[in-house]
Amino acid sequence: MAENTSISEYQKSRHLYQSLRNGHITEVMKAYDEAKASTPDARLELITTLHGDTILHMAIYIDQHSIAKKIIEKCSGDNDVLLTKKNAFGNTVLHEAAATDHKNLVEMLLDKAPALLSMANNIGEMPLYTAAYFGQTENFKLLAAQVLKKHPNDLRRHLCTFYDPDSSPTIEAVRSTVLHAAINSEFFEFALLIARNQDYAGIIELKYKNSMTSLQLLSCNPSAFRSGTKYGLIKSLIYNCAPYENAHKQNPSDDSNGESSSRATLFLRPVISFLRRVISSVNRSVWIVLRGWSSMRKIYEEKKKHESALDLAKLLIAADFSWDDRRQLGDIPVPGGVEPDVKSPTRMDNPFGGEMPSLSQLPDIPLFLAASHGILEIVKEILEAHASAYEYRNKKRLNILHVAIMHRQSHIFDMVTKMETPKSRLVQQIDRNGYTILHHVGITDFRNGGTKPGPALQLQEELEWFEKVEKIVPPHYAMIRVENEEMETLQLSENQIIPSPAPHLGRDKKSKKETAREYFRRTHADLLKDAQEWLKQTSESCSTVAGLMATVAFAAAFTVPGGNNEKNGQPILLQNPFFLVFIITDALSLASSLTSLVMFLSILTSPFELDDFHHSLPRKVILGFTFLFFSVAVTMLAFASTLMLTIPIKRRLTTTFVYCVAFLPVTMFALLQFPLYVAFKTSLEYSFTAIKSLLPSGRLISKAIKKDA
Repeated sequence: MAENTSISEYQKSRHLYQSLRNGHITEVMKAYDEAKASTPDARLELITTLHGDTILHMAIYIDQHSIAKKIIEKCSGDNDVLLTKKNAFGNTVLHEAAATDHKNLVEMLLDKAPALLSMANNIGEMPLYTAAYFGQTENFKLLAAQVLKKHPNDLRRHLCTFYDPDSSPTIEAVRSTVLHAAINSEFFEFALLIARNQDYAGIIELKYKNSMTSLQLLSCNPSAFRSGTKYGLIKSLIYNCAPYENAHKQNPSDDSNGESSSRATLFLRPVISFLRRVISSVNRSVWIVLRGWSSMRKIYEEKKKHESALDLAKLLIAADFSWDDRRQLGDIPVPGGVEPDVKSPTRMDNPFGGEMPSLSQLPDIPLFLAASHGILEIVKEILEAHASAYEYRNKKRLNILHVAIMHRQSHIFDMVTKMETPKSRLVQQIDRNGYTILHHVGITDFRNGGTKPGPALQLQEELEWFEKVEKIVPPHYAMIRVENEEMETLQLSENQIIPSPAPHLGRDKKSKKETAREYFRRTHADLLKDAQEWLKQTSESCSTVAGLMATVAFAAAFTVPGGNNEKNGQPILLQNPFFLVFIITDALSLASSLTSLVMFLSILTSPFELDDFHHSLPRKVILGFTFLFFSVAVTMLAFASTLMLTIPIKRRLTTTFVYCVAFLPVTMFALLQFPLYVAFKTSLEYSFTAIKSLLPSGRLISKAIKKDA
């Protein structure tokens, strides 16, 4: 009997849930009225969920706000158990409403039950914090106004969460703030509104999980900035055409030069300004229409997000006090050269996924975090706002170049090295373990697979990176040797220690010291092995294809279309123009396929040393691919010519169709291999430079002619 009653209650709850989802307001309100007429607590059992939600929780959660309004209207007030009931997460109905974009629901709940404003969930989040986490600006403004009005002395408890929700809301106990929540959720425009609000003065300095400031959090999110977002050619063009939210960014005003400005300049300036405004207005109007497409709207929203993140970064950089905090922790060199002992770094959680690239026990300064993540905008803004920031060195005595080189951030490296004054100092600085910046190229923990496909190209990229850094290092620094045991300490940031040579190998103490190149060679041994295997397999496969192409071209030369004349042995279709095309393309196919075969065979017989992967082997690969592609292309031309010779086709449309069909595999092959050509761009540039250096320049020739004259 009890079992039948339980089944009946479950079916009733299930039917009511379906009615709620479908928006059947009459059925839902009828069930609600019947439950209320029975007992007030019976309303809590109308719907049964795993998380203990009430019917009002569910109505708000599944976006049935018209039903939610009807239910709220029938509730009595603060004493109504349906309004104050919490689910398994401790969320009240005001928490659920604060996460939606329905401001009127929040207003109704505050009017009915003002006590909900100060009710926290299981992790200490107030409804105000929930609104910030979900980026609901209007709800946040409404709730913040109520908090300032009713609880002005308890503002911190509403703006922050704490490790112990029941403890005193001190700064040391802060776990997160509404600003951290907005940044973590990537609502940067909303975060900017919070940071600028004078009512929340001091919130910028509060730290996330007692370790990271808001700027440090932002410095760990490369996707929030243009430099950390990769676009193709078409998307980049669309992105650049999208209008800025703030007109002054798109049309920066020229500084007035006063008396130094010419009359022409003073006359043209308003004209240029007017034209810019007109173009900007037209562009904005066009984008109102373009935003109707989801792909266009996505790019527009991303640009808007990047703009807001940059504005927020500028504000946080201007108010950042982490520099002073780091001095108190002893990160700035102590006078006299005596430095505190440094413990092994610990791994820290990254709210954006993965692990923080912390270089000491605490997260590093925003400059280093941004440099390690490749956020060019933050690095540039910090160096402009704090002129001496480039001189900063952490407990490991690492400077910004060390960090950029370790993390393979070439655009950060390029920007810093273009600054002549910092460059002259930074390139000569040695870290605490005695490593030059060139030694840091050998660190592979932060490489993340590189930007090119395949281990051979990745190894080439690493060699190019070593060469690039080597160019700015003083020559004698390349010969500095460091003990292996000391090098191991640098790997602790990722808990991957490179073992020192085994003692049974009989190497003396001097042989354990390594230059930057020797260290690079040792740490890249596994990548070299993978590159050798990849290149061997690729060369074997391509040489097989090249051999088949050569066989086909050779056989085609002796089986000419139309056959031979029995009297003189000459081809019957010799006088046909397409026969000449056939002969030329077949000869080119044979020559190019054999050349490609030779190239790939030369790769297979190469020693596969580390330095060979810099230019020699990649150049052979790209030449082999080029000749193989050319062989396929001319073979298809020969095939099309054969069709024209053996099957008389007089219609131009049919002829065009035959050629299109013939070039279909060529086109597909080209499209599939194009990324590989792009990856080998450096090798091609190096080859062209080498060829150019062998040719006499026009200036030298003219000088020689004048001298002879």
